[in-house]
Amino acid sequence: MGLDLGTSRVAVVIAESDDPAGPISVIGVGESPSDGLRKGVVVNLDKTIASIQSAAVAAERMAGQRIESVVVSLAGTHLWSQNSSGVVAVARPDREIGEDDVQRVVEASRAVSIASDRQVIHVIPRAYTVDGQEGVRDAIGMTGQRLEVETNIVTGAQTAVQNVIKCVHGAGFDIEDVVCSGLAAGEGVLTPQEVDLGVCLIEIGAGNTAVAVYNEGSARHLAVLPVGGNHVTSDIAIGLRTTLDEAEHLKLNYGHTLPEVIDHGEKVEVRQVGGDRIQALPRRFLAEIIGPRMQEIFQMAREEVRKSGFDGLLPAGVVVTGGGARLMGTTDAAQAVFDTSVRLGQPIGMSGLADRAQGPSFAVAVGLVKWGSRSHVRAHANGRQPLTLESTYQKTVRWLRDFF
Repeated sequence: MGLDLGTSRVAVVIAESDDPAGPISVIGVGESPSDGLRKGVVVNLDKTIASIQSAAVAAERMAGQRIESVVVSLAGTHLWSQNSSGVVAVARPDREIGEDDVQRVVEASRAVSIASDRQVIHVIPRAYTVDGQEGVRDAIGMTGQRLEVETNIVTGAQTAVQNVIKCVHGAGFDIEDVVCSGLAAGEGVLTPQEVDLGVCLIEIGAGNTAVAVYNEGSARHLAVLPVGGNHVTSDIAIGLRTTLDEAEHLKLNYGHTLPEVIDHGEKVEVRQVGGDRIQALPRRFLAEIIGPRMQEIFQMAREEVRKSGFDGLLPAGVVVTGGGARLMGTTDAAQAVFDTSVRLGQPIGMSGLADRAQGPSFAVAVGLVKWGSRSHVRAHANGRQPLTLESTYQKTVRWLRDFF
């Protein structure tokens, strides 16, 4: 089960997979408004637990089965990534590289200097080097004496992760894995070809925007920007002197990122604060408020791509997803800033009740389920213990040991 803890809503997707290479079959979907998170970080445990339980019950009813463990998302500006490397000597006498050698070299790359209040969330291998031969994607089975790896390490604030774990356990679930929302969204909407060629994923949530740069089959850079869809809503509420609920309604139904495409004569009815007075305003006003904020988000995202060193080196262009991407003209605004091809990221690789988890706002929840499924398949392929209740429990114990 994928549990997307968002600033504005909690989404749960339950899926199953018989064929490791085939699509996942969605069997249950649930949503619930989220009041206990701000900018992706838990600020009220009780409200967050209630939201998780509400969304999970709806999904379980649709699926007709109880769920015991989840893959949960992690968001917030406390997340960032850094590059690292590790090197080990191959252990076997015949110098054939085995699974244990790969695990040891990846573990060696974790030995980076991080603050005591931070925790390693992901260690993503980018490429291996075997006896000086660079660019090896899968080193298992090769022969060599010296094995090196380049990794991308994502770290986060211990307290933020600890509070997420507390909420999930408080709602009655074990944790299979904790996944950064930006990477989960990438898992949900990107094709293998895009990840291989080079692509920038921009996941616009309510409180934050995650930017993930992919190249040569893996994530190379991850950053979380402190702006999101709620900032657009807030701008509209202030600019048109209306409530946040009315501003959200106007944004989704009449909003656009490009004022120049809106006819001068078009009007929208705006209910002023207090609820008594309704005023007809040009729809173009709305776009003139939305446009600069969306442009700012994409300019900040482009700056992150520049920092990663991949600006101009992303042939697959930009993929925009997340609930904030539902705004009309979002891809056009991104295209104007990035000057490259831009598409809207919709969840892919699903069957069953796929229509119930459609749209960019389900990118993270679907990606979490696919992440869990891929981990399961990888465990089988490597001859390790499959993801049973016992191994799930062991992983949960590891998370608890790391954070308590």
